[in-house]
Amino acid sequence: MRETIIKVLAASMDISESDLDESTVLALLPEFDSLQFIMVISELEENYQIDIPLDRALEVKTVGDLIECAEKRK
Repeated sequence: MRETIIKVLAASMDISESDLDESTVLALLPEFDSLQFIMVISELEENYQIDIPLDRALEVKTVGDLIECAEKRK
Protein backbone atom coordinates (compact mmCIF):
# COMPACT_ATOMS: atom_id res chain seq x y z
CA MET A 1 0.00 0.00 0.00
CA ARG A 2 2.88 2.36 0.81
CA GLU A 3 4.29 2.01 -2.71
CA THR A 4 0.89 2.65 -4.31
CA ILE A 5 0.30 5.81 -2.31
CA ILE A 6 3.76 7.15 -3.09
CA LYS A 7 3.32 6.28 -6.78
CA VAL A 8 -0.01 8.13 -6.98
CA LEU A 9 1.31 11.16 -5.08
CA ALA A 10 4.44 11.38 -7.22
CA ALA A 11 2.49 11.08 -10.47
CA SER A 12 -0.08 13.67 -9.46
CA MET A 13 2.59 16.14 -8.32
CA ASP A 14 4.88 15.39 -11.28
CA ILE A 15 7.82 14.57 -9.02
CA SER A 16 10.02 11.52 -8.56
CA GLU A 17 8.91 8.79 -6.18
CA SER A 18 12.38 8.99 -4.63
CA ASP A 19 11.54 12.54 -3.50
CA LEU A 20 8.86 11.16 -1.19
CA ASP A 21 9.13 9.29 2.07
CA GLU A 22 6.91 8.94 5.11
CA SER A 23 8.22 12.15 6.68
CA THR A 24 7.47 14.30 3.61
CA VAL A 25 5.11 17.15 4.53
CA LEU A 26 2.45 17.30 1.84
CA ALA A 27 1.90 21.06 2.11
CA LEU A 28 5.57 21.65 1.24
CA LEU A 29 5.37 19.77 -2.05
CA PRO A 30 5.38 21.88 -5.20
CA GLU A 31 1.96 22.01 -6.84
CA PHE A 32 0.27 20.72 -3.68
CA ASP A 33 -3.04 22.25 -2.69
CA SER A 34 -6.36 21.04 -1.33
CA LEU A 35 -7.77 20.30 -4.77
CA GLN A 36 -4.71 18.21 -5.66
CA PHE A 37 -5.12 16.32 -2.38
CA ILE A 38 -8.77 15.54 -3.13
CA MET A 39 -7.73 14.28 -6.57
CA VAL A 40 -5.12 11.99 -5.00
CA ILE A 41 -7.67 10.61 -2.54
CA SER A 42 -10.17 10.06 -5.37
CA GLU A 43 -7.62 8.19 -7.44
CA LEU A 44 -6.65 5.99 -4.51
CA GLU A 45 -10.29 5.17 -3.84
CA GLU A 46 -11.39 4.66 -7.46
CA ASN A 47 -8.39 2.88 -8.95
CA TYR A 48 -6.84 1.11 -5.97
CA GLN A 49 -9.79 0.59 -3.59
CA ILE A 50 -7.92 2.42 -0.84
CA ASP A 51 -10.52 4.13 1.33
CA ILE A 52 -9.57 7.42 2.97
CA PRO A 53 -12.38 8.78 5.16
CA LEU A 54 -12.86 12.54 4.82
CA ASP A 55 -12.67 13.19 8.55
CA ARG A 56 -9.29 11.42 8.69
CA ALA A 57 -8.06 13.06 5.47
CA LEU A 58 -8.41 16.44 7.16
CA GLU A 59 -5.82 15.32 9.74
CA VAL A 60 -3.23 14.17 7.18
CA LYS A 61 -0.06 16.26 7.18
CA THR A 62 2.63 13.87 5.89
CA VAL A 63 2.94 10.98 3.48
CA GLY A 64 3.22 8.73 6.54
CA ASP A 65 -0.07 10.07 7.90
CA LEU A 66 -1.77 9.24 4.60
CA ILE A 67 -0.33 5.71 4.59
CA GLU A 68 -1.38 5.17 8.22
CA CYS A 69 -4.87 6.46 7.53
CA ALA A 70 -5.25 4.09 4.57
CA GLU A 71 -3.90 1.10 6.49
CA LYS A 72 -6.33 1.61 9.37
CA ARG A 73 -9.21 1.22 6.87
CA LYS A 74 -8.08 -2.22 5.67
